[in-house]
Amino acid sequence: MARGGGFPEAGRDLVQSMGFGADTGGDLVFRKGQGRGLRHCHHAVVTAVAALLCAGALAIPAPARAGGEECAARTSLGAVRGAAGDAVCAYLGVPYAAPPTGALRFRPPAPPEPWQGTLPADRPKPPCPQDLTDGDGTGVEDCLHVNVWSPRTPGTHKPVMVFLHGGEDVYESAGDALDDGAALAARGDAVVVSADYRLGILGWTELGALDSAYAGSGNNGLRDEIAALTWVREQIRGFGGDPGNVTVFGQSAGAVAIDALLAGDHPERLFRRAVVESGPPNAVHTAHSAQAHAERVLRTGGIRRVADLDALTTRQILELQKKARTGLPGLTGAVFFTPYIDGALVPGPVLDRIAAGSARHVDVLVGTNTNETDFWALFDPDLLKLPLRAYPGFPPELADRKQRMYEVYAADRPGLSEGRVVNAMLTDQVERLPALRLAQAQARWRPSYVYQFDWHVPYASGVPDAQNLGAMHQLEMPFVFGNLDLHWVPRGTATVEAQRPALTRLAHAMMDSWTGFARHGTPGWRPYRSPERATRIWDLDSRVERAPLDNERALWDGYPFPAGNS
Repeated sequence: MARGGGFPEAGRDLVQSMGFGADTGGDLVFRKGQGRGLRHCHHAVVTAVAALLCAGALAIPAPARAGGEECAARTSLGAVRGAAGDAVCAYLGVPYAAPPTGALRFRPPAPPEPWQGTLPADRPKPPCPQDLTDGDGTGVEDCLHVNVWSPRTPGTHKPVMVFLHGGEDVYESAGDALDDGAALAARGDAVVVSADYRLGILGWTELGALDSAYAGSGNNGLRDEIAALTWVREQIRGFGGDPGNVTVFGQSAGAVAIDALLAGDHPERLFRRAVVESGPPNAVHTAHSAQAHAERVLRTGGIRRVADLDALTTRQILELQKKARTGLPGLTGAVFFTPYIDGALVPGPVLDRIAAGSARHVDVLVGTNTNETDFWALFDPDLLKLPLRAYPGFPPELADRKQRMYEVYAADRPGLSEGRVVNAMLTDQVERLPALRLAQAQARWRPSYVYQFDWHVPYASGVPDAQNLGAMHQLEMPFVFGNLDLHWVPRGTATVEAQRPALTRLAHAMMDSWTGFARHGTPGWRPYRSPERATRIWDLDSRVERAPLDNERALWDGYPFPAGNS
């Protein structure tokens, strides 16, 4: 999820409306300046049928430190040499599919070719081309790789955790330093995998109306993620993992992809367990919406044939991508590229499918952060001043409840401004309530578990309101991976230094919970069932609460949270 971003006007526009470097042909090379700073990523507050999907700007970690005995793995495709760290072997940039270039551009992923000799995998590969604002970073179309962190401990059949990054499906990569899997793998004695997948036009634009041979191309990014999970099932034994005990976990856009996978046929053939972090199931588009977005891209670029689009260089693709999303009303800019209900990979709306038992053989852990929409105040402080009357994304079906709902939220937050109360309602509308509906639907078939991340940098006096931010979108990620870097949060670095022992304990507890869930199918607290609705609250005083803020949850009863851009 984004630690960085540009286009600060985007969040304001969405709330108000609610309703590059040198071109090298197929590759795009940008200037230096990597890192999840607050520069690269377009973020926006979304409406009831969308989600907070942005998941971070680009960063590439340094290679794992060489040392000790050689790290070597063997797959059916060939031998792999990794980099040895103190506790893990890191295998970086291992191909899970053929390069999606040439005749495979805009096509489903193809199996990778075997290689001769030993594949060096001790340095990260460039990520997929990114929709950036100032030309920083790197990106190439030959980007379908995984990173694997394998503990240097005896034994095989270790639990496997596959991470799908976020980023509005136009940003982010498997090589983000803050999502480096080494610490999580070492502490949990689990094999951690992260996967790159095609972004933007290259992975999420439906071209079937131009040429029926390209039908389904709007879900090629999802197909990439399926290909990565298939590679894990077939090859992870060579890295010490158990192919029969795979957990997929993702945040923001990556979590929405997991929602889509859970709605498919037999997701248990790809993974045994799933962790959905701040990825609402109703953010998966309808087919109508996906086609409308594709038509906008094609119209913007004057594209009449697939060959016209294929003739564009990577840089031209990204320029078209940016142009097509510029000036979009409402939520569509924030969730322009996302999985959609195609009748095949995603047969129907996620909540309907899960309620009907599509994921009956999968253990599910789902959660959100207490103040998700505070994140967008990093880019537009006025979002915290949003009055109730300027909340046009409020569901019209609930119009007669609007004032009463506001009064209940305000009563639960005495002393907070109107804008802060409205943002609490927004967080519930776009994140918490859809997540709880997913847990409730899954609980009909199998135990599901719910968490809420509540920790935040302590509020300070004498600073602008937008410098006092709560438990916002993606704030849990440094704790899940055990990489306590909060440089992107106001006063974050100073807080880490001041509270490092306590924050380390919180990180360890969350890492133990995530890896325990991956190993045994339980995160360490009771399943989510009505009326108890047991919820783990992650904070310095972490605890399990019974139906937290249940009076607010009940206010949304009867609203179906329909599929995105219906």
